[in-house]
Amino acid sequence: MRINTNVDALSTLRKLDKSGAAFSRSIGRLSSGFRINTAADDAAGLGIANTLRGDIRALQQASRNAEQGRSLLQVAEGATSEIQNILERMKELAAQAASSNSGDRIVLNNEFSELRNEIDRIVKTTEFQNNKLLDGSFSQAVDAANSTIDSNGAVQFDTISVSGLDTAATYTLTKVSATQVKLSDGSNEQTVTVSSTGAQDVTFSAFGVKFRTNASFDISGNNDAFSANNTFKVTGSSAQFLVSASGAYSTDDLVTLGNLDLRVDQASGLNINTASISSQSNAQTALTTIDSAISKVSSALATIGSAQNRIDFARANTEATIENFSAAESVIRDADIAREVTEMTKFQILQQAGTAMLAQANAAPQSVLQLLG
Repeated sequence: MRINTNVDALSTLRKLDKSGAAFSRSIGRLSSGFRINTAADDAAGLGIANTLRGDIRALQQASRNAEQGRSLLQVAEGATSEIQNILERMKELAAQAASSNSGDRIVLNNEFSELRNEIDRIVKTTEFQNNKLLDGSFSQAVDAANSTIDSNGAVQFDTISVSGLDTAATYTLTKVSATQVKLSDGSNEQTVTVSSTGAQDVTFSAFGVKFRTNASFDISGNNDAFSANNTFKVTGSSAQFLVSASGAYSTDDLVTLGNLDLRVDQASGLNINTASISSQSNAQTALTTIDSAISKVSSALATIGSAQNRIDFARANTEATIENFSAAESVIRDADIAREVTEMTKFQILQQAGTAMLAQANAAPQSVLQLLG
């Protein structure tokens, strides 16, 4: 019999510590609801669960993107539908004016012109979060990688805005004189007058291009923006909505909305800026022009509707994916409460039993006192 080393007490204490740690782990899981509270609980499982959680959060945002995309499309659809209604009324007026027994064409033409102005106003003011939706500018920008504009390094333009341009075309900006500059796409061109110095907007309305020069601009000085040919191309002729997060972020995770250009004064748009019903022959010509514009609007509505359907299906699929990913993460990360209660009860009993046995083991060496009596 030995009293310096109580092996039974040490063994009981070791087991008591082990059951105590397990009991604390069960308490932690029950209080947090998670099976994994530290990396040591399940290192591999934690890595998988964190990856799933990142995917879930990205998918949740993609679902919100889809909702915002649908809201944008509803704004565009509402405005486009009104333009359709206006064009129908304009066609009615043109049909009335095209008949030789028509009444006062001046009155008819006045309404016709005002309706065209209203289409122009709708196109210019229809926007969503500062993005204009119907003038062809949504997502278009200068393609810096394929442009030489401002290539001499001087700060010549504060801003360059583009809308409704052909992404396949190359646009060339040249100086015609000390007060005139020209923009050309190889087939069409427009010359505008500019101030020789100072900040100003240089607008090429026929193309949908606007340059903003800075305060130090001098067309004949060192900061000559037009001293040589400046070329540029544009990119992004459509809107893109990220509606999933599979990893193909620049391709398959996107739903694309085709370019919507309903400007009254552009060949790429409705092209009704010169239409008139002031005479019978003009009215007959206008009918053909309006027919073409109505076809353009119908095509725009089809584009909007197709994108809406795609977004709705994409969002439904994203929501289903979120549900399934959440279930997969739950299996790994979340605690099984029934199991943990059972484990806690077991270790609680072991703790109580271990404590009682440790007391017995500590008392056992006292029997050696009988030998000393």
